[in-house]
Amino acid sequence: MAATVRIPVNGVSLAVTDHGSACAYPARALVLAHATGFCGAVWQPLIPALRDRFRVITLDQRGHGDSDKPDTAYAWRDFVDDLAGVIDALDLRDVCAVGHSKGGAAVAGVAALHPGRIGRAVLLDPVLIDPLPEGRDPAGNLLSIGARRRRHVWDSRVQMVESLASRPPFDAWRRDFVVAYVDGGTFVRPDGRVELKCPGEIEARVYDGAARSSSIEFLAGITIPTLLVSGGTSLTLPPARARQAVALLRDGRLEILPGVGHFVPMEAPDEVLRLLGAFLQ
Repeated sequence: MAATVRIPVNGVSLAVTDHGSACAYPARALVLAHATGFCGAVWQPLIPALRDRFRVITLDQRGHGDSDKPDTAYAWRDFVDDLAGVIDALDLRDVCAVGHSKGGAAVAGVAALHPGRIGRAVLLDPVLIDPLPEGRDPAGNLLSIGARRRRHVWDSRVQMVESLASRPPFDAWRRDFVVAYVDGGTFVRPDGRVELKCPGEIEARVYDGAARSSSIEFLAGITIPTLLVSGGTSLTLPPARARQAVALLRDGRLEILPGVGHFVPMEAPDEVLRLLGAFLQ
């Protein structure tokens, strides 16, 4: 039975769910970190298979899901320190950690800057950003602009699922991931309609913080075994960029998934489970 608690870390309170394990023996912890704009519930379609071998833990990162949404403090180092704080609060050590997109950058940051918390890392099409050129303003990027314009309210969750599933990028997702995102990432308003838990303004501030992150620099500091997964058609981590990135890792392995875009776990969940099974055993 999954149990959600609120954990105070790094100046915020985060919603963290322990899904437990179906193993007959004490299982190693597996922590899952989601992408910008989503929440821990987006991993739900993968969790039953993962619980067969691991104690699975998900979290809503700051600004997302049911966690606190401060007005500021969305530098990506904040997400790194939050994740390390959750691992410490749960008294976990030598855990396996899987992160997608910004969550992948957070996992990489914990591995590099908080040694001992993570024993193996899986980075699913992580956002790996180069240092910001001197004098360049990180605000106002296209992702931030798009987030501020995003639709936030639907008449129902059914309507939202149908609306999202018919257009990119959600039309490439397996449908149960769309349902999981809608169920976990919205709340019911007093008027009966549903609204995103991650406001567009918060999402935009995360994207603005990303431009200052220089997350590519985390890789050189990672000493643990790390699996880097790139979507073959991803614009976030194209294969050529992924090959450059894996060369920065001391103990890295690269998998490129042909025909898969940035949303690797949602587009190719069976392949992700296969890779995790092989790498994390």
